[in-house]
Amino acid sequence: MEKYKLIIADDDHPSRLILSHFIQLFPQYEIVCEAADGEELIQRFMKKIPDIVLVDVDMPKINGMEAMKICKEIHPSLQVIFTTGYDEFAVEAFNLSATDYIVKPIERTRLFTALEKAKKAIEIEKKLLNKHPFKEIKKLSIKSNQTFHYISSDDILFIEKNGRKTVFHTAEHQHETNESLQEIEGKLPCNFYKTHRSYIVNLKKIIKIEPQGETYAAHFSGSDKVAYISKLKIQEVHGLLRA
Repeated sequence: MEKYKLIIADDDHPSRLILSHFIQLFPQYEIVCEAADGEELIQRFMKKIPDIVLVDVDMPKINGMEAMKICKEIHPSLQVIFTTGYDEFAVEAFNLSATDYIVKPIERTRLFTALEKAKKAIEIEKKLLNKHPFKEIKKLSIKSNQTFHYISSDDILFIEKNGRKTVFHTAEHQHETNESLQEIEGKLPCNFYKTHRSYIVNLKKIIKIEPQGETYAAHFSGSDKVAYISKLKIQEVHGLLRA
């Protein structure tokens, strides 16, 4: 039987115990770790990369909503089930593409329904991936004016939004295009990560990160060029580089 990896995140220890007890009754779900606040959740998420997260909305340091926004940037297909004592966050939760939203006190049958929804979503995605398997991109096509440039993704240090243009930076060259960062992000391998609203960085190429004003500067092997990492993203970048 395939097991689905799951993280429980709640600052209330009795709530975590109840959830853990219920989940142990469903053998297809495996609890890989627990977290008591949003920062701990993000750190443990990046080490375990679970299929499902059961997360309380109101947690210290970083609340559940903000923590899940960060985690879903790393793993967009993550299934998120919010748990809370209030129903006022439901709209925001579903705007975040949450699988489900459970108001406490949590009943076993209600939890099971939410977990089954998450499992079904995971199975559907796997079927789609099997039908249309991912092909590693060897070259990226960059249209600059009427010219097409073809460059290896391994040669790209970072991609920068500069005014109305998007600029691809390699160690020795740069190429401009009118495509948006969002369009380009969907074409890139998983070692590229959006570190800032204006930057997508090749994590394989980073050799040093240092603070610079209100942001952080990323330095690359074989180049003097610098990309930037926002304060909101620095912990995730550190975690990904350590993984």
